[in-house]
Amino acid sequence: MALAPLSRRGVLAVAGASMATSAAPAWAEPPKRFDVLVLGAGMSGLHAARMLQAAGASVLVLEASDRIGGRCWTARDVPGSPEFGAEQIGFGYGRVRANASDLNIALVPPRQGAMGETNLPQVAVSLGGAPPVVDWAHASMNTLAPAERAIPPGALFSHFLLKDDPLVDLQDWLKPQFKPVDKMSLRQYLSERGASAEALRLMDVGVAAWTLDDANALDFLRKYHYYVWDAKHGPYSIVRDGTSSLTDAMAASLKRPVLLNKRVCQIDAQSHAVEVACADGSHYRARTCINTIPPPVLKDIPIKGALPAMQREAWRRQRSDQSIQICFNVKEPFWEQDGLPANMWTDGPMEFFAHTPSASAPMGVLRAYVNGRAVDALNPMSDAALGAAAVSELVRLRPAARGLVSSGRIMNWSTYPYSKGHVAYFQPGDIERFGDLVGRPVGAMHFAGEHNCRVNAGIEGACEAAENAVITVLETLGKA
Repeated sequence: MALAPLSRRGVLAVAGASMATSAAPAWAEPPKRFDVLVLGAGMSGLHAARMLQAAGASVLVLEASDRIGGRCWTARDVPGSPEFGAEQIGFGYGRVRANASDLNIALVPPRQGAMGETNLPQVAVSLGGAPPVVDWAHASMNTLAPAERAIPPGALFSHFLLKDDPLVDLQDWLKPQFKPVDKMSLRQYLSERGASAEALRLMDVGVAAWTLDDANALDFLRKYHYYVWDAKHGPYSIVRDGTSSLTDAMAASLKRPVLLNKRVCQIDAQSHAVEVACADGSHYRARTCINTIPPPVLKDIPIKGALPAMQREAWRRQRSDQSIQICFNVKEPFWEQDGLPANMWTDGPMEFFAHTPSASAPMGVLRAYVNGRAVDALNPMSDAALGAAAVSELVRLRPAARGLVSSGRIMNWSTYPYSKGHVAYFQPGDIERFGDLVGRPVGAMHFAGEHNCRVNAGIEGACEAAENAVITVLETLGKA
């Protein structure tokens, strides 16, 4: 496999670094040149900036949007403050937990009834628009193979993906013997694991990819292997005041404020310096740069320098999960009236209705989730039309909800211009072909972001990728 695993030396170098957070005087005018520019104020960019600052480097973070956090996004304007992005802090998320500890950000256990990466609360199921049922195993709409009938639709994917899991070590997926799995789509891999045609159809509904056909089996296998590995070591936590409170605190600990609304429109990456031009006409220059811009956005940014055509092709080929979340305002718990669970899985246009307990919202948070190619039919709709369609579908399946729900905030990661999707993934065969190219330095520009991690996943993976880039940058600056 072309990818190189994270070295023990790299881990030890990072572990010895202090991320002191003492406040420094605000800079009246930032210098025109810095040691490091960091592009993107998500978890990866902020973790990199804090490490660089602790090592004595002058750092400036540029963020394209008008907010801090990237895919860490607590919707504070929605009752219950749900998370639109990262929420779970795994037991083994050492880097994320260290940032929280340094900044006095409280982590707490998830609320009772919350979903995790490895568990799913009781869910009602509706197929083909039929009334939802709880006893899925004996439902007439259940046409799964006999050995599959007892598995809820939402659990089919992890069941078959992790069946006879060949991975043991977290870096096994980088080894040559797994090249054959790299070449397989999820559909091929799950079929080989014994999934029936109906099981494949149901798994294709909610998969965190465009389809089962364009997703790399090895990429998904190694991520789910990681989540299960982490869950075996202990329970996950959440940030007490929302994940955004962590990224906000990380940004506030920097000597120089993150500059918002700095959409990068051109990069000049030479061997000795990197210059960035932003859409507002501003320019920034540094000895080196750490770029965390997601590939679906990065692929369209003009870059001067020694950028191989195959590297831009690697960015173009990397896909990102398309996802829409539709929040509901709930007047009364209609699920208590119809006697069904609040959570509901369907193969209809809204796919999954999820209820999250909340300490601040008596009714909790109810959302509809739509993933993958199903977003295509919804993206052209206005928020008002999309919200009305979601309410209509919910009421059609659950008549008890009539008059008790209305549409609220909508988050469409598919059309969000600063990521153009949610979580990045490889297509079949692309780990061997392009895996090493996605994050290969271009001149003095280095790359981070979750899509460049090698051992972990989620926001811990984002921090891992940041550390890998920081180690190289500090060596370049002579500060290692």
